[in-house]
Formats: sequence, structure tokens, C-alpha cells
Amino acid sequence: MSSVGTTAGDIEMNLDSSAENLSPINARVRHTLENGIQIDLTRESCKKFLRRHVDHKIAVVVLYVDIERSTRMSISLPAAEFASVLQIFSQEMTLLVEDYGGYVLKYVGDAVIALFPAEHDKHQASRNALRCAKDMQEILQGSVNPELVAHRLPELGVKISLDYGELLVVLYGKSLRSHIDTVGSSISIAAKMLAFAKVGQIVVGDSFYNNLNADASISHEFTELKVSPSEWSYIDEKSGARYKLHLRTGRAG
Repeated sequence: MSSVGTTAGDIEMNLDSSAENLSPINARVRHTLENGIQIDLTRESCKKFLRRHVDHKIAVVVLYVDIERSTRMSISLPAAEFASVLQIFSQEMTLLVEDYGGYVLKYVGDAVIALFPAEHDKHQASRNALRCAKDMQEILQGSVNPELVAHRLPELGVKISLDYGELLVVLYGKSLRSHIDTVGSSISIAAKMLAFAKVGQIVVGDSFYNNLNADASISHEFTELKVSPSEWSYIDEKSGARYKLHLRTGRAG
């Protein structure tokens, strides 16, 4: 499931059926549970991507995937078992992000935050990110959870949010080896959007939804979320109105 040397269009075509072939993923998850994590989660590829854009704003799709009820899990499980669950989750989410042309920006405890470059084609980046999110759900249900249960560990339920926007890349120091990070509202908005999704659901911001709007085969899967101003007060800078949220309700594609 490698995207090396492929275009965004190739990624979309090659991975359409990736979640249908779960046997190798089951085997990898089982091997990881029994022998430890299988890949390097250093985020070096994301750092290299960001270093090419220091002091500039970049257009990206932000994907935020978060484990529900992880605090309860951390209390009920022995430390080593809980760490193993987090490692499995991070490993499988990372592999999917990379296969869809994205980069893992951060691992934040029980969450993975990913970026999909959108400066050249925001529509394709949004489609890739959405397909990645769908496959995350499929692989958790079809591969990760069955193996966790087989090893007497609790199943994982996740919420996923997606949004499109600009982030400023900031290097904190003189050397390219210095800490590098992004500044912008897209990540914090994506994190707060998760409060309006239930386990197994995908919630997206209006900017992301508009990138899909030209593709009726995808946009029909969503319905606008009706949220009270007291619960959600973010303002759309372009329209001046409250920023709309959309919930994926369809199971197509």
C-alpha cells in the first residue's frame, strides 16, 4: 500500500479497494501485538515536507482521528497492554495516511493528526483524505478490533474530523534541525468538531465540504449539522456567518 512515485490520481485509483483486502492487515496487527510495533513513527517525512515551506502558509486538509473512551481504557488496562493498543492504533492510522499521500503531523496521546497537501489540487486532496478516513473505519472494524478481541483487549471506537484551510509553517530556531510546527486555526477547529460526532462518524467543516461539492457521488453522503450557537460559535471569515459543519451519514464509496 505504498504511494511512493504515484500521483494523487494514482493514489485514488490504486486504493479504492484497499479496505477490502484485510488479510495482510490482520496478519500485521497480530504480529505487532505479539512482537511489538513494526514501523518507525518518527514523523521525519512530515518534517521534511514542512521544512520546504518555512515562513509560508500552506493549504492543507487536516484529518483528526481520536479514540473514544481512551481514559477509561488507560485506567482499566495494565500499562503495557494500553501502550500496545496505542501503538497498534498509531501504526495502522499512519500507514493509511501515508498511502493516501498525507503526512502525520503529531501523535497526541490517543489521537493522530495528519495533513494532506492541497496547494496544487484541493479537491483531490479532500477526496484522498475522505477515503483515508473511510478506510480507517473499515480497517479498525475489520482488522484491528478482531485481533484486539482475540488477544483479550478492548475494541477501539474512533471519531474522525476533516477540514480544509491554511497553516503557517514556523521553524523555532536557526537550524533546520530545530523544532518545526504549524500555526493556524484549522487544527484546533478540527479537534473541537469531534465533539459533535458519535463513535464511527466523520464530521467535516464547510471548507472541506465545499471541496467535495462538485462531486455529487460523494457530497450526498453528508448532511448539515444543526448546532446551537452556544455549542459552536466559530465564524466563517469569508461569509461572516457561523461556520457550518457537516456529518457523513451515507455508507457509499
